[in-house]
Amino acid sequence: MSKPKLYIKPEDADEFDISEVVSGLEFLGDDENPAPVNTYQQLTGLDGELDVSQTYDKNVINAKFWLHFGDWYDYKLTKHDVFRMLSSRKRLRIRTDAEPAIVKYVRVVPFEIAPVENGAHDALFTVSFDNPSGYKYSLARSDNLYTYDAELWQIGMNLPNGEDLNYHFTTTNFQVYNASDVTIDPYWQHHDLKIICQFSGNSLKLTNTTNSTEWEYQKSATKSDTIIKDGITTTLNGSLASGNTDFGDIILEPGWNEISVTGTTDVDITFSFPFIYLG
Repeated sequence: MSKPKLYIKPEDADEFDISEVVSGLEFLGDDENPAPVNTYQQLTGLDGELDVSQTYDKNVINAKFWLHFGDWYDYKLTKHDVFRMLSSRKRLRIRTDAEPAIVKYVRVVPFEIAPVENGAHDALFTVSFDNPSGYKYSLARSDNLYTYDAELWQIGMNLPNGEDLNYHFTTTNFQVYNASDVTIDPYWQHHDLKIICQFSGNSLKLTNTTNSTEWEYQKSATKSDTIIKDGITTTLNGSLASGNTDFGDIILEPGWNEISVTGTTDVDITFSFPFIYLG
């Protein structure tokens, strides 16, 4: 049986397997749970409370390690290596070989490393990471050109069985598949959703007929123009252009979303977003 692996990528550095760069360190596995927060409203004279909403709070990921060292001096040096690699002021991206296509963006919280007993040459310890979003994300964005059997997919990602997914479209009616556990909502939840558009005509309107959300670019454009709706912000060839829109929004439900385009028939549209998963 192979040993678990933990891959860590600081914001400004390459990804590494921590067990390969710290001598004597073995990753034993990690675990986390979603942290739902329920909001209720209490009304005078009414029994119980009214159900208002449910959100997800940040959660904590606990990674367990075993460290073997030769002597006290070896222990001190190796302990420093662990703290140096994990205690970054910058956010870390972590993933494991158990979920190689799913990542978490985390920050380490205080932890301790100590021998299991006086005179021992081993230490068992847990590193806790704050996961501010409370989410897990797909390693790749939807518009990466890969097929169902490529390495960036894995079991448990809510993918249609054996079906290659497309997120680049040149027709005025198409389907966008959201493999997330949650609805992708750039406005209320600040989710990452980029819609990259090129069209020729007087305007372009996108409608998700699955949930009746819509967004319209109300100015003329040519196919040499690139219009990007990035969250709630729109740019034209890199310059802010939200004022050219109706300030609408496109929300993607889990599963298939039926999208229609009106205002033009000459289009090139890409939906780019990471899939979002719960603990």
